[in-house]
Amino acid sequence: MATFEAQVEGLTTITLSGSTTPTQDELTQFLIDGVIDVTSKLISVRSQDKDLFQRESATIDSNSGLDVGGADIISVMREAGASGDADGSTAWRPCKKVPASLQSRVVDTTSLHYSSAYNPVYIIDDNGKVNVYPVASSNNGYKVLFVNNVPTDETNGVSLTRAHSDIKWFPNNKVYLVVIYAAVKSLEAKLSSYTIEEEDTELVASLQSVLQQLRSDYNSGFLPDKQQEAAIQSEAQARA
Repeated sequence: MATFEAQVEGLTTITLSGSTTPTQDELTQFLIDGVIDVTSKLISVRSQDKDLFQRESATIDSNSGLDVGGADIISVMREAGASGDADGSTAWRPCKKVPASLQSRVVDTTSLHYSSAYNPVYIIDDNGKVNVYPVASSNNGYKVLFVNNVPTDETNGVSLTRAHSDIKWFPNNKVYLVVIYAAVKSLEAKLSSYTIEEEDTELVASLQSVLQQLRSDYNSGFLPDKQQEAAIQSEAQARA
């Protein structure tokens, strides 16, 4: 598959280098920003699709707190002991979110808010870290599922750049929107570099036309799927 840089150049007819406007480094930033923007917009349209962007933390076996960088938390799970479930698998229990004001109550065995290994809870502290109760320990760790907010490539798991062609923790059928976002930002940067004395008015007009179309394509990518909406509505009516 063509690199993101090649795809953006194909959409914009702009050739990029380390000294052009925009630069290749700026294109990399546009792509990173695009992943965040597309993720946010798609989730705002269909919040139930958060799991399409889901990332899972490692198992944390201490209670120092887990920092997910302000990411949208989907769920938190805690192990319920070394013995596991009846089938021998690890016994993961979903944690309920409670206010930080109950931090002392959830560890008080005499409190109605007391949390057990089979009814664990989590709070977000003033540093934005996830803390789970009962406190984590060996064979009683926890992990967090959250919306990824650090764009990386699928193949190597490194920070996303213009040289990549795929995105990790991101639906493949929405990658094109990230490319369009980067193309739009590249054209905006290119056009802003022209002055009113620019002689090649035809080129400017051509780029403006391409920009307008790409903006339209980008925005239409977040419109509800009419067929899917119709199916949901039909099912709801049938149940009624």
